Amino acid sequence: MTDLGTAATTPPELTVELSDDYVATLEFNRPPSNYFSPGLIRQIADACDELAADARCRAIVLCSAGRVFCAGADFSDKNAIGEPDGSHLYDYAARLFEQPLPIVAAIQGAAIGGGLGLAMAADFRVAAPEARFAANFALIGIHQGFALTVTLPAAVGRQTALDLLYTGRRINGTQAHALGLADRLAEPGQARTQAHALAAEIAASAPLAVRSIRATMRAELASQARAAMAHEREEQERLMHTADWREGIAAVSARRPASFSGR
Repeated sequence: MTDLGTAATTPPELTVELSDDYVATLEFNRPPSNYFSPGLIRQIADACDELAADARCRAIVLCSAGRVFCAGADFSDKNAIGEPDGSHLYDYAARLFEQPLPIVAAIQGAAIGGGLGLAMAADFRVAAPEARFAANFALIGIHQGFALTVTLPAAVGRQTALDLLYTGRRINGTQAHALGLADRLAEPGQARTQAHALAAEIAASAPLAVRSIRATMRAELASQARAAMAHEREEQERLMHTADWREGIAAVSARRPASFSGR
C-alpha cells in the first residue's frame, strides 16, 4: 500500500492500493464525515494521473473509510472550497474528468452535496442499499456545484435532476439504483467488494481498447464539466452574499429547518 498523506503521525487523507488484477483502490479518510477539501481533491487527481502512467493499473475504485462516503464541503472552514494561494476546488475537480482511467465509485453511506458531485465524476457508482444521496444545495441557499449541472441529468434525466436539485431530498441506494443514479445495487455492506468486482471485469478487457472507448464516449464531458463548474462557481459566490445562504448554514449548524426570506 502506498500512502499519500504528508504527516507520519496521523492517518493519511488518501491511500492507494494496487491489486494483481490491475485495479487500484483509492480510499480517502477525513473522519467523521469525509468532508473534502481542495487539497484532498488535488491528491485524488494526482493519484489518478500517476496511476494512468502505470501499466499495472487499468481501472480505479474510489471509496472512503467509515460510514459516510462524502458529505461535500465543510463550510465552517473558510478554506473549504478555495485555498489562500487562489486555487479553487473546481480547478482540481476538473482534472478528475480529464484523466483517462475508468473509475468505479463505491458508495457505502451518505454522498451529499459536493460528495454527490464527486461520486458522479466516476464512470460508475455501486451503492449499498443503506447509502444516501442528496443534492441539498437549495436547502442551504446555494447553487449546485462539482459539475452536477452536467452529470446529474445525464444519469437520471432532466426532470428527475430538477426534482432532486429543487427539493434537495434524500434518496437511498435502492431508489438511486431505480433512478439510474447508481449503476449497481450491492448487498448491504458489500459496496466496495462489488465495486472492485466491476472494476476487475473492466480491467480484464484490452486496456488500450478500454481507454479508446472511454475517450470516445466521454469526449465532451471534460470540457462540459469544466464550463459547468466555471458557471457554478460564479453562482455559488454570488449566492454566498445572500441572507438565505447565511440562514441555510445556520440552520444546518443548529439541525433545524431553514426559514428563507428570498434575500
